[in-house]
This record gives sequence, C-alpha cells and structure tokens, in this order.
Amino acid sequence: MKKRITHTIKSSQESVKLKDYLSRELSLSRREITRLHHERSILVNGETTPLTQELKKDDTVQVIFVKETEMPDDIDILYEDEDIVVVNKPAGISAHRQSEDIPDMGIMLKKHYGEGFTVRPMGRLDRYVSGIMLYAKNRKAAAMIAKEREEEILHKEYLDFCGGIFTEKSGVMEYTLGKEQGNRGRTITEDGQKCITEYEVIEEYGSYSLVKVVIRTGRTHQIRAGMAAAGHALLGDSLYHGNTNQIRRPALHCAFVSFRRPGSDHNTEIRCPLPEDMQKLKKAGGNRNEH
Repeated sequence: MKKRITHTIKSSQESVKLKDYLSRELSLSRREITRLHHERSILVNGETTPLTQELKKDDTVQVIFVKETEMPDDIDILYEDEDIVVVNKPAGISAHRQSEDIPDMGIMLKKHYGEGFTVRPMGRLDRYVSGIMLYAKNRKAAAMIAKEREEEILHKEYLDFCGGIFTEKSGVMEYTLGKEQGNRGRTITEDGQKCITEYEVIEEYGSYSLVKVVIRTGRTHQIRAGMAAAGHALLGDSLYHGNTNQIRRPALHCAFVSFRRPGSDHNTEIRCPLPEDMQKLKKAGGNRNEH
C-alpha cells in the first residue's frame, strides 16, 4: 500500500532546496531521498524536479512511500548440495549485506542454516533484480565457482523487458561504462570498463520486447545501462529513464544458470521462472510476434 505525504510551502520556507526541505521537515536520510527521487516518488506541483530546485511559496511537495519489501518467511531454494545453494532471490531483497534496515539473502540463509553458518555470494544481482543467486557453503566451493566464472564454464542467462522494438533481433553490444561524479548510474564513456553483452529478442509486444541476455563481462549495471544507451531502457528502471507505468522496478530476471559441481565433470542446469510482476507484462502485451 502506498502512503502519500503532501506539504504546502510557507513563505518562511521559500528558497530552501528540495533535498534540504525533505531532510529537515520529513527527517528523511540522504539514502532515502536519493532512492525516492530515482523512483520518481518525490513531486513538486505534481511533477518530478531536481533535488537542488529551490522551493517557492505555495508549492506543493508530495512524497509517495511504497512499503519496503518485508523479509519473506521462506527461501525459494532451487538447488542444494553439500557445497552450494542456489536460490530464487526476490526483487527488493539484497543479494549482499548493505545495511541493517535492508533485508538481504545472507541474513535469510543464516537464519535458515543457523547462526554459525557462513555462505559466500558468488556474483551479484541488484537489489530490485530478481532470480538466480549462487552461494558457496565453504571456501573450496567458492574458489572453484570463482574459477569457473573466470573460465566461462559458469553460464547465466537473463530475461528482461526492454522498451521499444529492436531493429536487429539478435546481436552483440560492446561498450565501455564509467561512473560519473554524483550519478548513481553508469554511463557510456571512452575510458570505462569494457562490456560485452549478447542479446536475442524472444517476443515483441508492440511497445516493448522480451529479450534474453548473456553478459560476457560482469560490470555494475551492465545490462541496464547498456540497453538504455541503445535506446531500449528496461521497463520499470527509473534510474535509466525506463517506463514505469506497468512495473515499478527494473524488469530484469536471472532465469538460467549452468555450472559444474565441485568434483564433477557434468554441468548442473537450473531454471527459474519469471516472477509475478514480469508475468503480468507478458499477459498485458497483447498480440505478440515470436522469434
């Protein structure tokens, strides 16, 4: 359920920057303000505005709070042996430990196995990205999975809903990503980290497409920033100006992984179905063309 707070600016509050007003009057932390801004949940006179904008008398400031994801009671374990556990991470749950007020898979797994147990995340998923996450139960398994990742034995496939229709229905995108000062996202740069992203259009829905993606380099926001730069921002990805009308988080899901168990010569393959919010995008798409 959404909670809305609306304030009208008084003459005594004129010329105060929006971010300072939110901090002083609503006691919001810098992290909360940044998150709400990127989610387009802070409005001035009904529109999103820069946090540095100075407020005027009679301006209406509205903040829309969406209840944070609660810690699920159960973990959706897709595969488990004595060395590895593979889980279906829900959107809204962090893959890694971030802060005390953000639920994470590490806490959930520790609760599941007992306080003395340690799991090691192998790779990462952004907090609001769903799907397959691997965790090693011991150092030996962690080292072996890390080696498999370097040798490209470990293979992952992602599904995402991108805005628009692709001219080329499959291909390889190569680009470099860098971090700009004061920008939480990543941008295409000349001297950033090299990214290699393979994609294949699976279905088209008129105004958006379902795309399978394989990344050959594991960079922060590689898929999200790369697709946005190509003119196909992920649906729901407000950080990269994706359309948020139908979904309120990046429509990205890790759907498949294959790896070799420690001591085995055979690949283990695991699939993870689309979550409910992305299934709704399929159903809402209407007529589609398959490739």
